[in-house]
Amino acid sequence: MNELVYRILMLVAFFFMFGIRIYYQRKVLKDERKFEMREGKLDLIAGAVAALTTLFFGGAYLLAPNAFRFAYLRYPDWLRWGGVGLLIGGIALLWAAHHHLDNSFNSLVGTREEQKLVTSGPYRLIRHPIYTAYFMNYLGGGLLASQWVLTFIPLIFFGVLVINRMGKEEAMLREEFGAEYEEYARKTGILLPKMRP
Repeated sequence: MNELVYRILMLVAFFFMFGIRIYYQRKVLKDERKFEMREGKLDLIAGAVAALTTLFFGGAYLLAPNAFRFAYLRYPDWLRWGGVGLLIGGIALLWAAHHHLDNSFNSLVGTREEQKLVTSGPYRLIRHPIYTAYFMNYLGGGLLASQWVLTFIPLIFFGVLVINRMGKEEAMLREEFGAEYEEYARKTGILLPKMRP
């Protein structure tokens, strides 16, 4: 397959991922309700490493494909197309999760006045679909670019962020919504739908 086609697909994926995030983040910034942040520094550092690695090596793949030759592997075309599939699914899930959260979205861990528990869209099945979407997108982008750096480094650091954040988020939501959240958590999976007997 022509490498140019892969680069165009990566560029389109970047456009959609950042477009979704920026659109909903701008909506949050306009929200005047009080927000109490409960974010840890380790979370922010791990998330920044994942994002910056993706921007730097992904940008190099798009703009200077001969740079950082050490980062490239020879993934077979079927694996790279699997990356495209993961990106399509991840971007669709990212949009659906943001769309259903709407004004409840925030990129930081915290609580907002008059916050509501969102249980529609992908939240019907999983409690943290945005994290699932980013795992899919990080892995998909790395496979598409055929780069070990993009395949593994963002996944590892994003995994650190998720492990540190999810416990705080779950505790915060239990504190905020009590029995309503307990019932919701009983029916849903954390990152993937709960397997029902």
